[in-house]
Amino acid sequence: MMNLYLNTNMKLPIINRLIKLPVSYITLSVSVLFLGGLFLLTSCDDEGTLIGENLQPQNDKFSVNYYDEFPVEVYTGLLDSLRADETVLAIAGEFIDPVFGTTKADFITQVRLSDSLVFSEEPVIDSLIVFLEVAGSYGDTNSIMEINIHELKKDVYPDSAYYSNLNQEGLYYEDVVGSANYNAYDTLIKIYMNNTFIEKIKANTSVLVKQDEFLQKFKGLYFTSDIQAGNGTLTNFNLLSLSTDMVLFFHYPSSDTLFYNYIFSISQSSARINMYSHDFSTADPAYSIGHLNDNIEDSVSYIQGLAGAFTKLKFPTLENWRDSLPIAINKAELVVNLSSDDPYSSEYTPPEYLDIKTRDEDGNFNTVYDLVLGREYFGGNLQEGIYIFNISDFVHKYLNEYYNDPTLYIFVNADYYRANRAVLCGYNHSGKVELKMTYIK
Repeated sequence: MMNLYLNTNMKLPIINRLIKLPVSYITLSVSVLFLGGLFLLTSCDDEGTLIGENLQPQNDKFSVNYYDEFPVEVYTGLLDSLRADETVLAIAGEFIDPVFGTTKADFITQVRLSDSLVFSEEPVIDSLIVFLEVAGSYGDTNSIMEINIHELKKDVYPDSAYYSNLNQEGLYYEDVVGSANYNAYDTLIKIYMNNTFIEKIKANTSVLVKQDEFLQKFKGLYFTSDIQAGNGTLTNFNLLSLSTDMVLFFHYPSSDTLFYNYIFSISQSSARINMYSHDFSTADPAYSIGHLNDNIEDSVSYIQGLAGAFTKLKFPTLENWRDSLPIAINKAELVVNLSSDDPYSSEYTPPEYLDIKTRDEDGNFNTVYDLVLGREYFGGNLQEGIYIFNISDFVHKYLNEYYNDPTLYIFVNADYYRANRAVLCGYNHSGKVELKMTYIK
């Protein structure tokens, strides 16, 4: 039988360090390591590690171990902003959640010329309508909402970075130029622009020929939505749908039988910006968040999309395991339970998926590599009230000193357009957060 020796003085991952073996053996070894989910950790002064060792079970050199007594510190943090430009989905609306308070979302988009528009004579404008295709809603779906359109005062650019806390001072004109009521069950919203905006179009037909001149005069539209009845809802709009645009309907006085339409497009070339705000103080005091951004543990923690809350996890004893090297990690699982203490989870559904990130010295959040490997490997989806994450690569890298800080951060997946929120079990809850590790010493 062939013995396979691996040099432990080389840096991991070990599957990239197989040497002096035929290609067929390397391929087989890589497959075995991936199938077993094995991460081998070594200390720097080891002579060498033998995998197989003639496969002699009587020596009992390798035994599978299990450990789940890691203490986990759980905190709730607040995200001040996130990058929120050039997304496919725009969000507008408002809802009042007894646990998380008030969440509000507005958005900006440019409308652009689809082609030069030259009138053969003075046109009669029949109507100017903004069409928005609905891509889903979150909140009280029985609510009645009113969407309002304002004109932008300031230029926006599709090649610039914008964040969800964009300063709105002096950003748009206060006068509403278009308005419509809608509910969560509408699939296409039609917003009729008022006569003031239509007359501005008629008075500036000369700019309907060149894109740059048009955007100098019509910088873009600002959309906001307010509650008319109910607790409110947030609605996603697909701005890149063929059904979403602004259409001018007109005819000429010389003909009462011929009618025309012209499309002002919303496209990949349009600047598109989402803006979110949260007011946690409007929550019901009986259910509101007790500790937010204060590094104080609670029996529950919170997560919310749209630059809302996130959960921070610390593992104070994980560093001690560096003294136990070499070990091979078969699997490291993080188990997070939904709290049963949230009486509104059926109305404000938890996110289907959660992401885990680390944070670098500059404060930037970075996705863990376990998630990069795919959902099937990583997990993080909600099943029977539980989120289970495979963080084997993260633990492997931390123990091998690739990371200096073992702190992890849990976010709503695609939180730049998903408003979902959830209450999670905290540090002293019956369903507390657990780190479970299977390894070989």
